[in-house]
Amino acid sequence: MIPNAPVDGIYRGSNGRYYTDRQVTNYLRAERWNPCIRQRNPERRLVATSDDDLLLLLPTDDIPAWAEIRVDNRGARIVDTRRPLPE
Repeated sequence: MIPNAPVDGIYRGSNGRYYTDRQVTNYLRAERWNPCIRQRNPERRLVATSDDDLLLLLPTDDIPAWAEIRVDNRGARIVDTRRPLPE
């Protein structure tokens, strides 16, 4: 993880993945996700994915050791660094 990375927020998805606020915004703008419900206190979002699944997003300050924040010209994103299991 990059200390002091320019990240406004991190969300833990009900699918086991983690997303930065920037990734959530990009998925919504690209219409890969459609907003369903947003609750402010406590903060959480429910979105419909392009596969017609529902995804619950909960804010978090912690990410697991296998998750890494990477920053490039498109902004910050979280990458799963676990290696695939050999077959």
